Amino acid sequence: MKIAACCGLALLGFVAAANAAPEKAVRIELNAAETVQNKCRLSFVIENKSDEAVESLKLDLVVFGKDGGIQRRLVTEMAPLRPTKTIVKAFDIDGDCAPIGSILVNDVTACAPGPAAACLDRLVRASRLPNVRLFK
Repeated sequence: MKIAACCGLALLGFVAAANAAPEKAVRIELNAAETVQNKCRLSFVIENKSDEAVESLKLDLVVFGKDGGIQRRLVTEMAPLRPTKTIVKAFDIDGDCAPIGSILVNDVTACAPGPAAACLDRLVRASRLPNVRLFK
């Protein structure tokens, strides 16, 4: 009986922790990729689900072609993010958008407040583009 109670409490703690994680999450969605004047404009929707502001969130992004080869690498500043607020950021890179197959969130190079590793763990990724994957 004690083992069952112990396991039940551990499971309850795990479920509570899993449910708490999305509240602190920063959701990043690749929303659009459009070619404008020989450049590819990548538009991201960033949602701070936390009740704390994020002053800096610099992401090291790697753009891969449909063939899996690296096309471009860039560092983007996705913040500042007010608490429980959604914003849109757009970044232009050289070339056409058509060859892009995926974008890797390679690392978080700056995060405030908090350590970069914690910010990377909080990221929830999504892509609205059917042929372009956003992953970490």
